[in-house]
Amino acid sequence: MTKRTISFLWILTIYIFAIGIGVLTFYMLDFSFLMNLFIADVTSTLVIWIFSLILKNASLYDPYWSVIPPVIIFLSMLYLNTHVTLGVFLMATSILLWSIRLTYNWARNWHGFDEVDWRYLKIKEKAPKLYPLTNLFGIQLMPTTIVFLQMILAIKILEAEPFVNGGMVIGSLVIASGAIIQYIADQQMMTFRLLHPGKNKIIDFGLWKLSRHPNYFGEIAVWWGLYLIYLSTYRVIDIYILSPILMTCLFLFISIPLMEKKILETRPSYEDYQKKVSMLIPFFQKKEK
Repeated sequence: MTKRTISFLWILTIYIFAIGIGVLTFYMLDFSFLMNLFIADVTSTLVIWIFSLILKNASLYDPYWSVIPPVIIFLSMLYLNTHVTLGVFLMATSILLWSIRLTYNWARNWHGFDEVDWRYLKIKEKAPKLYPLTNLFGIQLMPTTIVFLQMILAIKILEAEPFVNGGMVIGSLVIASGAIIQYIADQQMMTFRLLHPGKNKIIDFGLWKLSRHPNYFGEIAVWWGLYLIYLSTYRVIDIYILSPILMTCLFLFISIPLMEKKILETRPSYEDYQKKVSMLIPFFQKKEK
Protein backbone atom coordinates (compact mmCIF):
# COMPACT_ATOMS: atom_id res chain seq x y z
CA MET A 1 0.00 0.00 0.00
CA THR A 2 1.46 3.34 -1.07
CA LYS A 3 1.88 6.34 1.17
CA ARG A 4 -0.65 8.25 -0.95
CA THR A 5 -3.23 5.46 -0.54
CA ILE A 6 -2.74 5.48 3.22
CA SER A 7 -3.29 9.26 3.22
CA PHE A 8 -6.57 8.78 1.32
CA LEU A 9 -7.73 6.18 3.82
CA TRP A 10 -6.93 8.52 6.69
CA ILE A 11 -8.86 11.36 5.06
CA LEU A 12 -11.83 9.09 4.32
CA THR A 13 -11.91 7.86 7.93
CA ILE A 14 -11.62 11.37 9.35
CA TYR A 15 -14.36 12.72 7.08
CA ILE A 16 -16.75 9.87 7.89
CA PHE A 17 -16.12 10.52 11.57
CA ALA A 18 -16.51 14.32 11.23
CA ILE A 19 -19.73 14.05 9.20
CA GLY A 20 -21.06 11.42 11.62
CA ILE A 21 -20.44 13.78 14.57
CA GLY A 22 -22.15 16.56 12.63
CA VAL A 23 -25.24 14.42 11.92
CA LEU A 24 -25.47 13.36 15.58
CA THR A 25 -25.19 17.02 16.60
CA PHE A 26 -27.97 17.94 14.18
CA TYR A 27 -30.41 15.43 15.69
CA MET A 28 -29.47 16.33 19.29
CA LEU A 29 -30.23 20.06 18.90
CA ASP A 30 -33.61 21.70 19.38
CA PHE A 31 -33.30 25.04 17.65
CA SER A 32 -34.70 25.93 14.23
CA PHE A 33 -33.94 23.59 11.34
CA LEU A 34 -31.45 25.96 9.70
CA MET A 35 -29.72 26.73 13.00
CA ASN A 36 -29.41 23.04 13.83
CA LEU A 37 -27.95 22.40 10.39
CA PHE A 38 -25.47 25.27 10.62
CA ILE A 39 -24.26 24.22 14.08
CA ALA A 40 -23.86 20.66 12.81
CA ASP A 41 -21.85 21.98 9.84
CA VAL A 42 -19.62 24.01 12.16
CA THR A 43 -19.21 20.99 14.45
CA SER A 44 -17.98 18.85 11.54
CA THR A 45 -15.59 21.65 10.60
CA LEU A 46 -14.25 21.77 14.16
CA VAL A 47 -13.54 18.04 14.00
CA ILE A 48 -11.62 18.53 10.74
CA TRP A 49 -9.77 21.46 12.34
CA ILE A 50 -8.71 19.37 15.36
CA PHE A 51 -7.37 16.63 13.11
CA SER A 52 -5.61 19.22 10.93
CA LEU A 53 -3.75 20.37 14.06
CA ILE A 54 -2.88 16.81 15.01
CA LEU A 55 -1.63 16.03 11.49
CA LYS A 56 -0.07 19.51 11.13
CA ASN A 57 -1.73 20.02 7.78
CA ALA A 58 -4.56 22.51 7.20
CA SER A 59 -5.04 21.09 3.69
CA LEU A 60 -7.04 18.34 5.34
CA TYR A 61 -9.94 20.81 5.07
CA ASP A 62 -9.64 21.27 1.27
CA PRO A 63 -12.16 18.59 0.14
CA TYR A 64 -14.72 19.80 2.69
CA TRP A 65 -15.77 22.58 0.26
CA SER A 66 -17.10 20.08 -2.27
CA VAL A 67 -17.95 17.11 -0.04
CA ILE A 68 -20.34 18.77 2.41
CA PRO A 69 -22.98 20.32 0.04
CA PRO A 70 -24.44 16.95 -1.10
CA VAL A 71 -24.45 15.82 2.54
CA ILE A 72 -26.42 18.92 3.54
CA ILE A 73 -28.87 18.41 0.67
CA PHE A 74 -29.38 14.71 1.48
CA LEU A 75 -29.81 15.34 5.22
CA SER A 76 -32.25 18.16 4.50
CA MET A 77 -34.29 15.96 2.15
CA LEU A 78 -34.56 13.29 4.86
CA TYR A 79 -35.52 15.77 7.58
CA LEU A 80 -38.01 17.69 5.41
CA ASN A 81 -39.36 14.50 3.84
CA THR A 82 -38.96 16.20 0.47
CA HIS A 83 -40.88 14.90 -2.51
CA VAL A 84 -38.44 14.56 -5.40
CA THR A 85 -40.13 16.69 -8.05
CA LEU A 86 -38.37 17.32 -11.34
CA GLY A 87 -37.27 20.72 -10.06
CA VAL A 88 -35.73 19.18 -6.94
CA PHE A 89 -34.09 16.46 -9.03
CA LEU A 90 -32.48 18.94 -11.42
CA MET A 91 -31.10 21.06 -8.60
CA ALA A 92 -29.76 18.14 -6.53
CA THR A 93 -28.28 16.32 -9.53
CA SER A 94 -26.48 19.37 -10.89
CA ILE A 95 -24.95 20.14 -7.47
CA LEU A 96 -23.91 16.48 -7.13
CA LEU A 97 -22.24 16.66 -10.56
CA TRP A 98 -20.30 19.74 -9.46
CA SER A 99 -19.34 18.05 -6.17
CA ILE A 100 -18.07 14.87 -7.82
CA ARG A 101 -16.01 16.82 -10.36
CA LEU A 102 -14.40 19.13 -7.80
CA THR A 103 -13.70 16.32 -5.33
CA TYR A 104 -12.19 14.23 -8.13
CA ASN A 105 -9.92 17.12 -9.10
CA TRP A 106 -8.79 17.49 -5.49
CA ALA A 107 -8.15 13.74 -5.20
CA ARG A 108 -5.97 13.45 -8.29
CA ASN A 109 -3.85 16.40 -7.13
CA TRP A 110 -3.53 15.18 -3.54
CA HIS A 111 -0.09 13.68 -2.93
CA GLY A 112 -0.20 13.15 0.81
CA PHE A 113 0.13 14.94 4.13
CA ASP A 114 3.64 16.12 3.27
CA GLU A 115 2.14 18.86 1.08
CA VAL A 116 0.33 21.94 2.39
CA ASP A 117 -1.43 24.62 0.34
CA TRP A 118 1.01 27.52 -0.20
CA ARG A 119 -1.64 30.02 0.94
CA TYR A 120 -1.85 28.32 4.33
CA LEU A 121 1.93 28.42 4.70
CA LYS A 122 1.93 32.16 4.00
CA ILE A 123 -0.72 32.69 6.69
CA LYS A 124 1.38 30.66 9.11
CA GLU A 125 4.55 32.63 8.29
CA LYS A 126 2.88 35.94 9.14
CA ALA A 127 1.83 34.89 12.67
CA PRO A 128 3.04 31.39 13.66
CA LYS A 129 1.71 31.56 17.22
CA LEU A 130 -1.77 32.55 16.05
CA TYR A 131 -1.85 29.94 13.29
CA PRO A 132 -4.21 27.52 15.09
CA LEU A 133 -6.77 30.35 15.27
CA THR A 134 -6.17 31.72 11.76
CA ASN A 135 -6.43 28.13 10.54
CA LEU A 136 -9.78 27.75 12.31
CA PHE A 137 -11.40 31.05 11.42
CA GLY A 138 -9.71 32.04 8.15
CA ILE A 139 -8.97 28.74 6.43
CA GLN A 140 -11.88 26.64 7.66
CA LEU A 141 -14.83 28.40 9.30
CA MET A 142 -15.04 31.24 6.78
CA PRO A 143 -15.39 28.93 3.73
CA THR A 144 -17.74 26.68 5.71
CA THR A 145 -19.99 29.67 6.41
CA ILE A 146 -19.91 30.95 2.83
CA VAL A 147 -20.75 27.52 1.40
CA PHE A 148 -23.54 27.10 3.97
CA LEU A 149 -25.07 30.38 2.78
CA GLN A 150 -25.20 28.89 -0.71
CA MET A 151 -26.84 25.77 0.70
CA ILE A 152 -29.63 27.84 2.23
CA LEU A 153 -30.77 28.45 -1.35
CA ALA A 154 -30.82 24.69 -1.98
CA ILE A 155 -32.74 24.09 1.26
CA LYS A 156 -35.34 26.70 0.34
CA ILE A 157 -35.77 24.96 -3.01
CA LEU A 158 -36.24 21.63 -1.22
CA GLU A 159 -38.87 23.19 1.05
CA ALA A 160 -40.85 24.47 -1.94
CA GLU A 161 -40.74 21.13 -3.80
CA PRO A 162 -41.03 22.98 -7.13
CA PHE A 163 -42.11 21.52 -10.41
CA VAL A 164 -39.81 22.35 -13.28
CA ASN A 165 -39.88 25.58 -15.24
CA GLY A 166 -37.63 27.24 -17.80
CA GLY A 167 -35.60 29.14 -15.22
CA MET A 168 -34.82 25.97 -13.30
CA VAL A 169 -33.65 24.22 -16.44
CA ILE A 170 -31.42 27.18 -17.30
CA GLY A 171 -30.10 27.36 -13.72
CA SER A 172 -29.27 23.64 -13.75
CA LEU A 173 -27.52 24.03 -17.10
CA VAL A 174 -25.50 26.95 -15.69
CA ILE A 175 -24.39 24.75 -12.77
CA ALA A 176 -23.48 21.89 -15.09
CA SER A 177 -21.71 24.28 -17.49
CA GLY A 178 -19.75 25.76 -14.60
CA ALA A 179 -18.59 22.28 -13.58
CA ILE A 180 -17.66 21.45 -17.18
CA ILE A 181 -15.72 24.72 -17.54
CA GLN A 182 -13.80 23.88 -14.37
CA TYR A 183 -13.04 20.39 -15.66
CA ILE A 184 -11.77 21.65 -19.03
CA ALA A 185 -9.69 24.37 -17.37
CA ASP A 186 -8.14 21.86 -14.96
CA GLN A 187 -7.37 19.42 -17.79
CA GLN A 188 -5.72 22.18 -19.82
CA MET A 189 -3.64 23.26 -16.82
CA MET A 190 -2.56 19.66 -16.21
CA THR A 191 -1.53 19.29 -19.87
CA PHE A 192 0.39 22.57 -19.69
CA ARG A 193 2.32 21.44 -16.61
CA LEU A 194 3.19 18.13 -18.23
CA LEU A 195 4.50 19.92 -21.33
CA HIS A 196 6.46 22.49 -19.30
CA PRO A 197 7.66 20.78 -16.10
CA GLY A 198 9.52 23.06 -13.72
CA LYS A 199 9.40 26.02 -16.12
CA ASN A 200 8.09 29.46 -15.17
CA LYS A 201 5.94 29.79 -18.26
CA ILE A 202 2.46 31.31 -18.47
CA ILE A 203 -0.40 29.18 -19.75
CA ASP A 204 -1.96 30.92 -22.73
CA PHE A 205 -4.14 28.43 -24.58
CA GLY A 206 -7.67 27.07 -24.45
CA LEU A 207 -9.87 28.70 -21.83
CA TRP A 208 -6.78 30.30 -20.28
CA LYS A 209 -6.42 32.41 -23.40
CA LEU A 210 -9.79 33.97 -22.66
CA SER A 211 -9.67 34.19 -18.86
CA ARG A 212 -6.84 34.28 -16.32
CA HIS A 213 -8.96 32.20 -13.94
CA PRO A 214 -11.49 30.12 -15.91
CA ASN A 215 -11.69 27.59 -13.07
CA TYR A 216 -12.81 30.32 -10.67
CA PHE A 217 -15.27 31.59 -13.26
CA GLY A 218 -16.77 28.10 -13.44
CA GLU A 219 -17.05 27.93 -9.65
CA ILE A 220 -18.82 31.27 -9.43
CA ALA A 221 -21.16 30.24 -12.25
CA VAL A 222 -22.22 27.17 -10.23
CA TRP A 223 -23.51 29.31 -7.36
CA TRP A 224 -25.24 31.85 -9.60
CA GLY A 225 -26.90 28.90 -11.33
CA LEU A 226 -28.20 27.71 -7.96
CA TYR A 227 -29.52 31.20 -7.25
CA LEU A 228 -31.28 31.22 -10.62
CA ILE A 229 -33.10 28.01 -9.63
CA TYR A 230 -34.06 29.66 -6.33
CA LEU A 231 -35.24 32.79 -8.15
CA SER A 232 -37.28 30.69 -10.58
CA THR A 233 -38.87 28.91 -7.61
CA TYR A 234 -39.87 31.92 -5.50
CA ARG A 235 -39.92 34.63 -8.20
CA VAL A 236 -38.70 37.35 -5.83
CA ILE A 237 -35.34 39.08 -5.38
CA ASP A 238 -34.69 39.04 -1.65
CA ILE A 239 -31.85 38.89 0.87
CA TYR A 240 -30.71 35.50 -0.44
CA ILE A 241 -29.11 37.20 -3.43
CA LEU A 242 -26.29 37.97 -0.98
CA SER A 243 -25.29 34.29 -1.09
CA PRO A 244 -23.83 34.24 -4.63
CA ILE A 245 -22.63 37.84 -4.20
CA LEU A 246 -20.53 36.82 -1.17
CA MET A 247 -19.15 33.84 -3.07
CA THR A 248 -18.20 36.12 -5.97
CA CYS A 249 -16.51 38.56 -3.58
CA LEU A 250 -14.51 35.71 -2.01
CA PHE A 251 -12.89 35.01 -5.36
CA LEU A 252 -12.61 38.61 -6.58
CA PHE A 253 -11.10 40.09 -3.44
CA ILE A 254 -9.29 37.18 -1.76
CA SER A 255 -8.55 34.14 -3.93
CA ILE A 256 -7.63 35.88 -7.20
CA PRO A 257 -5.45 38.66 -5.67
CA LEU A 258 -3.54 36.09 -3.58
CA MET A 259 -3.00 33.84 -6.58
CA GLU A 260 -1.89 36.65 -8.88
CA LYS A 261 0.49 38.09 -6.30
CA LYS A 262 2.17 34.70 -5.95
CA ILE A 263 2.46 34.24 -9.73
CA LEU A 264 4.00 37.70 -10.20
CA GLU A 265 6.66 36.90 -7.58
CA THR A 266 7.98 34.01 -9.67
CA ARG A 267 6.92 35.01 -13.19
CA PRO A 268 7.25 38.75 -13.91
CA SER A 269 6.06 38.10 -17.50
CA TYR A 270 2.63 37.45 -15.99
CA GLU A 271 2.12 41.22 -15.96
CA ASP A 272 1.93 41.24 -19.77
CA TYR A 273 -0.56 38.37 -19.60
CA GLN A 274 -2.68 40.40 -17.15
CA LYS A 275 -2.84 43.29 -19.60
CA LYS A 276 -4.09 41.07 -22.44
CA VAL A 277 -6.40 38.56 -20.78
CA SER A 278 -9.66 39.12 -18.89
CA MET A 279 -9.33 38.49 -15.15
CA LEU A 280 -12.43 36.32 -14.76
CA ILE A 281 -15.14 36.37 -17.44
CA PRO A 282 -13.87 34.69 -20.64
CA PHE A 283 -13.42 37.25 -23.40
CA PHE A 284 -11.25 37.92 -26.43
CA GLN A 285 -7.71 39.05 -25.68
CA LYS A 286 -6.92 42.75 -25.88
CA LYS A 287 -4.83 43.64 -28.89
CA GLU A 288 -1.37 45.01 -28.20
CA LYS A 289 -0.99 48.69 -29.02
